[in-house]
Amino acid sequence: MFGLKHKVAGAARKAGLITASAALTCVGAAFLTAAAWIYLSAAHSPSFAALIIGLVYLGAGVVVLAMAVSRPPPPPPPQDPLGGLSPMQLILVSFLRGLEQGQNAKGPK
Repeated sequence: MFGLKHKVAGAARKAGLITASAALTCVGAAFLTAAAWIYLSAAHSPSFAALIIGLVYLGAGVVVLAMAVSRPPPPPPPQDPLGGLSPMQLILVSFLRGLEQGQNAKGPK
């Protein structure tokens, strides 16, 4: 029971840290956006600042969307655990190996 409680506590801790990280990242992105707006509107015009910031967010969104819709490579086909042999062939091979082991075994001393 202790193992389950430990796993649940670890999962809750991880979820909390991921949530806090996402919130801090959003706040950081908001401040960077504000700073970019202030700089670009002072250097050029507010419409130019809106265009540049919008294009940056659009580009980031397209990249994340492309990552989301990309499919992972298909898994390799499962290998035949019998090595292509039928069950009867496996029984015969096992019998012959047993005979061989019996012939190679040394008798009692």
